Amino acid sequence: MIGKNTDGNAVVGENCHIGKNVNFVGNVRIGNNCKIGNNVFLKSVSIGDNSIIQDNSVIGYSTITGHYYDQNQSEVNRNNLDEPEYHIIIGKNILVRTGVTIYLDVNIGDNCWINHNAIIREKVTILEDTTIGSNTICENNVSIGKRCAIHNNSMICAETLIESFVFIGPGVSFTNNSPIGHLRDVPSTIKGAKLRLGCAIGGGSTICPGVEIGHEAIIAAGAVVTKDIPPRIIVAGNPAKKIRDVDPKSFIKEDFRELYGT
Repeated sequence: MIGKNTDGNAVVGENCHIGKNVNFVGNVRIGNNCKIGNNVFLKSVSIGDNSIIQDNSVIGYSTITGHYYDQNQSEVNRNNLDEPEYHIIIGKNILVRTGVTIYLDVNIGDNCWINHNAIIREKVTILEDTTIGSNTICENNVSIGKRCAIHNNSMICAETLIESFVFIGPGVSFTNNSPIGHLRDVPSTIKGAKLRLGCAIGGGSTICPGVEIGHEAIIAAGAVVTKDIPPRIIVAGNPAKKIRDVDPKSFIKEDFRELYGT
C-alpha cells in the first residue's frame, strides 16, 4: 500500500509495508522487504532491500531552507542504477530511526544505522557498516568511512574527513573555522579535521579546525585537540598532550587494515 500523497514516479518492491501519510516526491524507488513508517517524506531517493525508515523522517530535504524540491540539485553517483536518476542513494539493510532528516545529495552504504533525530546534510557520503548516533548533526561535505561508530549528540562540521574504523564518543564537537567570523570583518577559511584509520575520540572532546588525528591515536574524554596528533599515541587535557603510546595489543589487525585501508 502506497501513501496517499504521490508527486512523481514511485516504484515499490515486493513485500513492503508503507505507513500512513507517506509523501513521495520525484523519482522514488523502494527495494524489496522494506518498511516505511508513518508521516515519512521521500524525495528523489533509491532505498535498497531490507531497509527500514521509521516514523516522521524526511529523506530528501532541500539544501535551501524552506524549500523541498529543487530541479537543479546536483546528483550523487547512481552506482549503475538504471534510469530514472536519484538524488539520494540509500543502500541495503539500512535502519533510519524516527525523526531523522537527510538532505539531498547524500550517499549511504549498506548496513548503516542512522539513529533518532540525526541530521545528515548535503554532499555527505557514509560508507557501509557505520552507525550515526541519536541527535548527531553531520554538516555538508563530510566523508565517513566503513565501520565507524559515531555516538549520540556529536557535531560533525563541514569539510570533515573520517576514515574507516573510527570511534567517536558522545558529545564530541568538531570545528572548522578559527576566527569567529559571524558579522565580523575578519578573514575566514573553512578547514575541517582529518581523522585517520582506526583513531578513537573520547566523549566530550573538542576537535579544532584543520587538525589531523593519526591512525589509531586515542583522544581521552574531554580533551581539546588544537594541533595534529601523531599515530598511535594517547593524548589528554586542554590543550591535548601526549600521555603515552598506544599498547601494541590494541593495533588494528592486518586483516582489518587490508579491508578498511592502510
